[in-house]
Amino acid sequence: MYKRILVAIDGSDTGSIAFESAMQLAKAASADLFAVYVVEYPKLYMADTGYDLTPIYDALASEGDRIAKEANERLKERGIGGEAQVVNNFLTGKTTAEQIQNSADALHVDLVVLGTHGRSGFKRLMLGSVAEAFVRISTRPVLLVPQKKADAPSKAA
Repeated sequence: MYKRILVAIDGSDTGSIAFESAMQLAKAASADLFAVYVVEYPKLYMADTGYDLTPIYDALASEGDRIAKEANERLKERGIGGEAQVVNNFLTGKTTAEQIQNSADALHVDLVVLGTHGRSGFKRLMLGSVAEAFVRISTRPVLLVPQKKADAPSKAA
């Protein structure tokens, strides 16, 4: 069974669903859970534009700190070992998927849990998919947790 699990969190509904699933799995397996929030910088960064993007970067890092703090509180409430942390490697130029892989390596996890929006077609092309990119480079088993549709029809009649 898995003893060290990593889950990527980002403050979204999808990320929260993945975090909840990872906590349930960690609790059932008596595993440690490591939640990582990767600060994802705008892809259109141009160093020579003359604009000071520091406030944007500070806001992104601050949001990550807030989300990681909340995740640590939830881990403690559930009695799950591990911790949440912010991964902020802007200067490395690595993608979010690569930064998750680096965290998985550094933490020696044996499973990675990611939420997925399940986008396809044009939306996937334009918005990309961290989950898809990660699955392509992962050296570990990956559990993808799909976003639950809030507007799905109820089965109760």
